[in-house]
Amino acid sequence: MYIRHSNILLIDDDSLFRRQLLAWLELWGAQVQETDSADEALLLAAKKPPDLVLGNLMMQTARSVAVLSVFRRQFPALPFVVTSSASNMAEVAAALRAGAVDYLIKPVSDWIGLKHRLAASLLPSGYRTQQELAEFHSHLAFFRRQDMAASRLLRDLVMSGDRQLGSWRLSLKHSTPWVLTQSVRLEQDLLLLVAEFDPLHPDTPMLMVLVAFLLNEPLRRFRQGQDSLLNHPARTLEYINQQLYEAGLNARVSLMLLRLNADNNMVEVANGGMTGCDWLCSCNAGPLGQALFRASPRRQPCRFPLQLQLCGSHGGRIELTASREA
Repeated sequence: MYIRHSNILLIDDDSLFRRQLLAWLELWGAQVQETDSADEALLLAAKKPPDLVLGNLMMQTARSVAVLSVFRRQFPALPFVVTSSASNMAEVAAALRAGAVDYLIKPVSDWIGLKHRLAASLLPSGYRTQQELAEFHSHLAFFRRQDMAASRLLRDLVMSGDRQLGSWRLSLKHSTPWVLTQSVRLEQDLLLLVAEFDPLHPDTPMLMVLVAFLLNEPLRRFRQGQDSLLNHPARTLEYINQQLYEAGLNARVSLMLLRLNADNNMVEVANGGMTGCDWLCSCNAGPLGQALFRASPRRQPCRFPLQLQLCGSHGGRIELTASREA
């Protein structure tokens, strides 16, 4: 679907930006409904379902529910593009994991580029996947040429220290910048990804960015009740390996997935290259990025706080502590 003749719902309480974006959308031939109220936007969407929603990330309904969350719940098949002045990569990742199909950072300087991105968001999901793959390879070519740009992009992704995730508390220390951790709440449980990358591989910065976003689509489907992939760390690990292999980067990644169970002292683990204890080694399927890869799942009794000292295949050491408040 093209922008011309498409029905777009625009939600933003920044009146200057909303009027500017409205002018461009109408110039491109779109039919636009606009509002500065999240609650009114829901009424408009119910009365005349749009083809695409452009919504401010920070806006909430009268019941203090984020507009993105309520649209994902009430209109799960409707593509939602987030608009925000936040340029932090963690904010971008959070919005994509919550179900956004794209993220628009304000102010906009490249309006022609925005037009192409909105047109891609209007495509059916199968075509959108092909478009995203082509865009990924375009970004890859850029970051291969611009090492400093890739390093800046990673600044918000490579984190250490303490994090509070609901009732879970994580503490992370690592000896190398080429370590990435991602955490996803699955109702009361917590899924934790720990990965170590080859510091000498030329595509490592872009590879780290790719891994950081790989859980977005499975998480969106999990929250919409469409797929239970994230309930199975081994299947999720195989999914990540397939994505890495198909990206054609020819790189090996040490990556482990831990699902921490809230109701019992158990962890479910799928391991692709990390070492640190006997039970991790017993289910180690080797580093990711292989054509043929089969994870070996394991359930392991544990006590919280869970303390692990991990090591990847490139010598990086990672200290992880996970605890849960009663």
